[in-house]
Amino acid sequence: MSQALGQSVGESVWKRLLNGKITSCEAATNLLVDQEGNVRLDLLDQDLTDRFFREFEDRNILPPVIPLLLWRNCFYIGSPHLLTSEVIKLISDRTSTEVRVITVATNSYRKWFRRQNIPNPNAIHATQPINPLTGETEQSDISEVTDLYLAQAVDQTRRINALISIALQHRASDIHLEPTPTGLRVRFRIDGILRDIKTLPLEISRKIIVALKVMSDMDIADSRRPQDGRIGKEYTNDDSLHLNLDMRVSTLPCVCGEKAVIRLLPRDNPFSNHLESLGFSDRALKIYDSWLRQPQGLIIMTGPTGSGKTSTLYTSLQAIAQEHVNVITVEDPVEYILPNITQTQVCEPAGMTFAAGLRAILRQDPDIVMVGEVRDHETAETVVRAALTGHLVLSTMHTNDAASAIPRLKDLGPDPGLISDALLGVVAQRLVRKNCPHCSVAHLPTLSELQSLRLSAEDIEPSQWRKGKGCEKCFSTGYIGREAVVELIDIDDVFRQLIYEGTVTQMNRYLNEIEFDSFRVAAIAKLNAGITTTEEVLRVLPRSALYRVTSPSRSVPSTLAPTSLSQRWRKPYKPQ
Repeated sequence: MSQALGQSVGESVWKRLLNGKITSCEAATNLLVDQEGNVRLDLLDQDLTDRFFREFEDRNILPPVIPLLLWRNCFYIGSPHLLTSEVIKLISDRTSTEVRVITVATNSYRKWFRRQNIPNPNAIHATQPINPLTGETEQSDISEVTDLYLAQAVDQTRRINALISIALQHRASDIHLEPTPTGLRVRFRIDGILRDIKTLPLEISRKIIVALKVMSDMDIADSRRPQDGRIGKEYTNDDSLHLNLDMRVSTLPCVCGEKAVIRLLPRDNPFSNHLESLGFSDRALKIYDSWLRQPQGLIIMTGPTGSGKTSTLYTSLQAIAQEHVNVITVEDPVEYILPNITQTQVCEPAGMTFAAGLRAILRQDPDIVMVGEVRDHETAETVVRAALTGHLVLSTMHTNDAASAIPRLKDLGPDPGLISDALLGVVAQRLVRKNCPHCSVAHLPTLSELQSLRLSAEDIEPSQWRKGKGCEKCFSTGYIGREAVVELIDIDDVFRQLIYEGTVTQMNRYLNEIEFDSFRVAAIAKLNAGITTTEEVLRVLPRSALYRVTSPSRSVPSTLAPTSLSQRWRKPYKPQ
């Protein structure tokens, strides 16, 4: 793996020709370039390449060329383009040789160019590869790039840097290093999906984990308990700017050794203040924006880990963090540094819990408060009371859907009357992958797709449905990027009374009677807009939310449906 580039398969063709191991120049060129123009890059000679380009201080004056052979004062060069006589004369004059051109395949030249321009393995680079023939950025084959980068790494630290560089270039959020009986399995989480990248040799498997623990300031002598650490690095982006990168590292003892997971957190703020980019429907966004403009109240964001709650909260905070308001957060941990916002971090060993941090924040004259998570009675009580005493409070919980956040909050202990007065609304969300804009095509939904979502012909616009076929830009997945599917409950007077003295069943029945912005409604809208696919919707949304169907009574005028909850709650409540 650590052999010099271009020498990974023994002696080059050029040196074999010089040593008489190949009998003729024609045989050498046939060995290097096949009839389709594909070049055996592993048989090229790096010394010959360096010798050729030494004559050209400014390589930009050259067209795309590959030095192949130098034989009897004649340079054989490969090019995917037809070279003009002026260019050939220039090369001949500079090298003081005769020049013969062999046509090579475009793909071969791109691979050769990529090999010649591998970044410094001592640093981390997030720069997207450039197509040398068009000058545009392109998505490279992730396996090919991994092999190239690792071939340049001579120690474990450089191998880890190489993996981090590749992960940043390919939009990965996490790197998984998992020991197996055959070696160290490397996987990247890209757009929320784990993807196998490579299995590193068994003999370096343990060495890489140890090197990572050293970089994270962990105890390398203790491999029997889980450990957590952090790494701070600089990386270079497409604009050649040196940016800061935080990495959270977690190790876990397992059967074959220790598994490590690296969470990549670039410190440059990736969030804008544009709420429109989050994925809310127009109606849901209007309601959500009205909550953010309230002087006080509680907004709860709910969903499982990795559902984009933090991204939505950060974007929301930036939209309302104006000069005249004091915005303070307490998080575990602070993942991104936001402008115009005071951010504090939980440190439980020092007594800095969510509840303690929130109590301290309330003495700092805040207007808007963000609490990373409501997870215990004390935090829940403080959050609710803060929302009632003149503060706009945003926080998160872990529940399956928006409606489940209400009983969960009540279970944590605050008085239901206080909850009903404080709560502005609940947002639940999931992230679905978006169809690749480069390869998606019209897709006619099948009967099984409609049945899986319990959709009828009236629910869909089949002419708008799309599906990605898979291309090099989306790593052959058919998807690029993700977008939120949002469920939103706007707390009205009827729902406040239900929170105070109703049951979960009655809450769900009321939601079924009104046209609230449910996961089902949002998912159908995404499908009808051609944004995502049925497979993605089924992958991320809970079945209970997908099968929630609005009660038929909603279409009956209220004068003819006195048994509806909305009518019943206008009268004194009598338990059924």
